[in-house]
Amino acid sequence: MTRRHASLLFLLATISLSACGGDEEGEPAAGAPAASTASPAPSPRPASGDRGGTPIRIAFGDTQLTGRLSDNATARDLVARLPLTLTFRDHNSVEKTAPLPRELSLQGAPDGHDPTAGDIGYWAPDGDLVLYYDDGAPYFDGIMRIGELDGDLGTLELQRDGFSASVEQAR
Repeated sequence: MTRRHASLLFLLATISLSACGGDEEGEPAAGAPAASTASPAPSPRPASGDRGGTPIRIAFGDTQLTGRLSDNATARDLVARLPLTLTFRDHNSVEKTAPLPRELSLQGAPDGHDPTAGDIGYWAPDGDLVLYYDDGAPYFDGIMRIGELDGDLGTLELQRDGFSASVEQAR
C-alpha cells in the first residue's frame, strides 16, 4: 500500500470516529443529530418499602386488595370522596377502569405516566379510576399515578366487565 493510500485511510477513519462520538462532557459531536426522547419522563414511583400515603381497601366478591394513595392533589381529592362503589370494566387486558362520579383535581399533576402493574391511576380525559394488573400499558398523556396496590393482582385480572367494587379508606 502506498503512503498516499495509508494517509487517506487514516483521514477517513479519523473523520468516521469523530462523527460517531461526542466530547468528554457527553455533548453530541458537531453535526450529529440531537437525541430525542420518545416520551416525557414517567411520574416518580416511591422507593420500595415506602409505605407513606393514605391506606385504602378495594373489595369485590370475597377479595380485598389494599393499597396506598399518594400525597398529591389528585389522590387527596379522591380520598375526600371515599367511600365509593364503582363499576369496573377491563381495558386492553392490562387494567380495570371505572368512571368516577366527578372529575378529580389536576393541580400539580404531571402530563402523563408510564404505568406498571400495581399502580393506581387516574385517567383525566374520561375521569376514570384505573387499577393496573399488568405491565403492558404504555406511557400516556392524561394518566397520572395516584397510588399503588398490594397483594395478588391476579384476582383483579380475573374479574369480568361490570364487576362492582367498594373503595374506602382503610383505618
